[in-house]
Amino acid sequence: MSFKEDIKQLRTEQGLTQQGLADKMHVSRQTVSTWETGKNYPNLDILRELSQLFGVSFEKLVFGEEITMKPEKTIAEKVDQDLINKGRYKKIALILGSIVATLALWVGVLTVGYINGVSDIDRFNPFLSYTTAYTKLPSDKVISPNNSKHGYWTAWFTDNEMGSQWSKLTLTTGLNPSVKDPYVMVYHKGSYVKIARIVPGSAVNTLVKGDLSALDSLLTSKKKVDVKEAKPFHDKKHLSMTVQKLGNTENK
Repeated sequence: MSFKEDIKQLRTEQGLTQQGLADKMHVSRQTVSTWETGKNYPNLDILRELSQLFGVSFEKLVFGEEITMKPEKTIAEKVDQDLINKGRYKKIALILGSIVATLALWVGVLTVGYINGVSDIDRFNPFLSYTTAYTKLPSDKVISPNNSKHGYWTAWFTDNEMGSQWSKLTLTTGLNPSVKDPYVMVYHKGSYVKIARIVPGSAVNTLVKGDLSALDSLLTSKKKVDVKEAKPFHDKKHLSMTVQKLGNTENK
């Protein structure tokens, strides 16, 4: 809207006649008429007085933006709006709280699954990655499908050549297909074994063989080995220490 339209609209909304507005501005009625017909334009001082009289900003009045007289909200309306805002904040807080609680529960389940060697949980754990590990193949009596565990057996696997990462895995491979000096190679994620193969000792790194031999000697020489936090060695599912350190801890 233009200034002439704005000034007429504001005057009308205030219930003023041209003469009434002229009296307040200390000008003649004809002067007000020239404002509303666009034949004349008030000076800056009068514009400031008009903006104060009509309760609009000086900028809106000068630049001819559309002006609507918005009545101030009542106390009841303000209270209603505050309640609406508080309700929204409460919903947002509940949603965020639910998300945080769900994430905490999810991480808790993943952690418990890893510590306790739950393969079905480790399988879908995004924080774990697949790795290759080795162990010596047990005797046919241990891995036979007719044993008490229906062919499943458990052993410690070394996850690297340094012998510093170990995983206690449960799996089934079937009987040894006449492989000389048999070892088991697995592709696993935590306690979840995706693939297991029987391989000849010639395909296994010498360092890995040495680690497994040292661990076997340690386990067969003592029934229990105390490790970090004084937990029995056989109750652990994952270890991050060398066989030498395990032996030193056990001898203390």
